[in-house]
Amino acid sequence: MFETSKDLLFVVLSLSIFWFTIFLCWLLYQAARTLRNINRIAEILTEKLELISEAVTFMRDRVDHLSSKMGVVSSMLSGLVEKFIVGKLADKLDDRMAAKKKKTKK
Repeated sequence: MFETSKDLLFVVLSLSIFWFTIFLCWLLYQAARTLRNINRIAEILTEKLELISEAVTFMRDRVDHLSSKMGVVSSMLSGLVEKFIVGKLADKLDDRMAAKKKKTKK
């Protein structure tokens, strides 16, 4: 079958090159699968971050809307406080001033 040892060397080299080629193909396949999985993870992560960003934007809009309404409520409360509490204090002060004037006139 083999006439010289050189023929045996060529057969062994050809088998080695064949198995090395198969190994490189398998390695390339595994690298492609890994890159595909990384791409899927990146897409899922991007989707989740977009959902979080939308939720934060929604909450920020709600808080801004609520704070604009709180300005109106705050002005109404300050008006009520001024009307009732400051008005009562002013009435009591007027009563005391009137009482002092009566005492000084007598």
